[in-house]
Amino acid sequence: MYFCSIECTTNLFKHCNLNIAFRATSTTQQQLAKEQINNKNPSGIHKLKCNTCNNVYVGQSGRSTNIRHKEHVRHIKTNNPQSAYALHILQNRHGYGPIVDTLQLLKTCPKGTHMNCWEALYMPVFHQHGILITEQQASDCNPLYGSYKRNENPST
Repeated sequence: MYFCSIECTTNLFKHCNLNIAFRATSTTQQQLAKEQINNKNPSGIHKLKCNTCNNVYVGQSGRSTNIRHKEHVRHIKTNNPQSAYALHILQNRHGYGPIVDTLQLLKTCPKGTHMNCWEALYMPVFHQHGILITEQQASDCNPLYGSYKRNENPST
């Protein structure tokens, strides 16, 4: 049996314009796992729980989660269905509560394309488990997310 070095393997595929990945230092599952939050009010992907039906809204914010929660509450108090969460609370006459009871940060990430991708990942997860609020439409599930959805427990 012939074993080729990393350089040898890389050289075999150079003419094809392919980049070779040998072994990741971190797996996809590790990347998707929730990170330890050091910042008390980070930006990222969050979920807001309805205190009446326990269904959730998945959102994103490049600002602090505290500011975003205040905006949702302001929309509810002023009868402004600008967010899907406020629309759910107002239409169904459901309850909402303080940030410690309703908001959970799912993933810290900076504003931009990465944030959109993470939100697009989490929405189908909660939709598949039947706990995404009906006012928030989940897009068709990307088959690449399949292994993550089977391993993710959205109730945590």
